[in-house]
Amino acid sequence: LEGRISNNCSTQLFPNQIASEQQSLVVMKKLLAIAVSGITYLRGIFPGKAYGKKYVEDQQVMILREEHSCPGATQILQW
Repeated sequence: LEGRISNNCSTQLFPNQIASEQQSLVVMKKLLAIAVSGITYLRGIFPGKAYGKKYVEDQQVMILREEHSCPGATQILQW
């Protein structure tokens, strides 16, 4: 798996090789965060201010962020 996520600069999201169980867990958590954030954003479950823009392989994705005025988003992030 290869990938990048950035806020105007390129950084590596996925390592070129996953050599340990810990690295695999980190990659899976990132993928799950992208999936859950995308679903909740597209379904309009939380207000737009509960999301931040990130880029994965030049594709913009909306990622849930901790927003104190939106306790539901904060609860999902704690899971």
